[in-house]
Amino acid sequence: MYDKLITGGHLLTMQGDGVGFIEGGAVATDGRRIVAVGPRSEVEGNDRAREVIDATGQLVMPGLVDAHTHSSAVLGRGWAQEVTPWMASAYGPMMRHADKANAPLGTMVALMEGVANGTTTFGDYVNPMNELARSHATMGNRAVVCESVTELNWSNREEWLKQGWKPGDPTPLDPATGERTLASSLGVFDNWDGYDAGRIRVILGPHAADFLSKEMLLRVQQEARKRNTLMHLHVAQDPRENLATEQRYGLRAIPFLDSIGLLGPDLIAVHLCFAEPDEVKLVAERGARMICCSNSIGIIDGVVPPAWLMTQLGGLVALGSDQAPGNNSHNVFSEMRATAMFAKIKEQSPLPMPAWQVLRMATINGAKVLGIGDIVGSLEAGKEADIIMLDLTRPPLAPVLLRPARNIVPNLVYAETGSNVVMTMVAGSVIYQNGEYTNIDRHEVMRELAAVSEQLQEATAADPLVNDLAIVRMTRDGKI
Repeated sequence: MYDKLITGGHLLTMQGDGVGFIEGGAVATDGRRIVAVGPRSEVEGNDRAREVIDATGQLVMPGLVDAHTHSSAVLGRGWAQEVTPWMASAYGPMMRHADKANAPLGTMVALMEGVANGTTTFGDYVNPMNELARSHATMGNRAVVCESVTELNWSNREEWLKQGWKPGDPTPLDPATGERTLASSLGVFDNWDGYDAGRIRVILGPHAADFLSKEMLLRVQQEARKRNTLMHLHVAQDPRENLATEQRYGLRAIPFLDSIGLLGPDLIAVHLCFAEPDEVKLVAERGARMICCSNSIGIIDGVVPPAWLMTQLGGLVALGSDQAPGNNSHNVFSEMRATAMFAKIKEQSPLPMPAWQVLRMATINGAKVLGIGDIVGSLEAGKEADIIMLDLTRPPLAPVLLRPARNIVPNLVYAETGSNVVMTMVAGSVIYQNGEYTNIDRHEVMRELAAVSEQLQEATAADPLVNDLAIVRMTRDGKI
């Protein structure tokens, strides 16, 4: 007997090379897993079900994958925009006043947003992950998490300046900080990898080629391979990174990573927004995976990440929302639209990055990039039941046109905002339905958020160093 039978809706299974559309289909689950997918008449005729979910007028599809997030930064949503340089001019001075004790709350708020908009899997890259992983565990979503391993110690900045360091120089590296952050990262792996039958997995997060020595990068690679896990690395994310590796090693970031053997199938390369075409080609040839954060990079740097080129080269691309201070949201529907639109505008053609390819980035390819494509990302018998349902009976998904051409996928990518998501299921358990969360009290979370937001504002406003920041001046001038 089936545990659940979701029947009567249209399916996007993401099986095969396209979107795997089934008109009037059904999905059956047993415990955590999908046991049958197909036309309604076939699946319903195979067995009875303890619970039948009527999906008439609904779209049933795999949950979305947000492959790169810094979840707890949502406490400063929209607080670091339209400034340059982004880190020094807004994010750093403003967000340094965020209390780390409130980070799990920030993560929970980010998860609430994503889950309500159909995200079932989050690739979370933030400290202190031992505490933040509890938010993922409580919400019930799937996560592939890591902490940042870095040899950068900003608390030593005054000493750098005394020794003649100036902006533009490679930041001095502190081996003790590298050892400490690596040990913490490995502790997260020991504590959380495999939690709840693998609902939470842990990978390693070397921060960037300019924040780590060659020796520490290779140490992280060695530790990842010991544990048969992946590395999640910011790559060619800004000109500073390329300049630093050129000054240290005589090579830009991507050629440098390749020269030490780090560029390979076990590397997830985030951003690539300041990579030359031949460097993107090298990433694809080596089998490294890419995460594209279109909205974040567009807002922060005004740059289009090379997702279209990577796709043309046969590389594997996922989508990520990055962080909310500079992106405003954790919404994969927004990332799909931006990624498709930016490619078309850059190439001055409607043909690059078709909707179906972007949808694959947000589902099956996103799962593959995070190393979990064997268990989620498509509706297939044997995979875990990470499933979302959307209402097709209201705009922007209505009307549904099926013949002679279908409009569901284009409308998902170019029009949907997540407002039509009516159910989010992970590993066979419903964690969100019709505006309510199964495992948390959203009202209590919002009450806590209001109190924490007030504390953050007071602490930041009392800092004289932020008074002349551009974003503060814009506030005083009434422009934001």
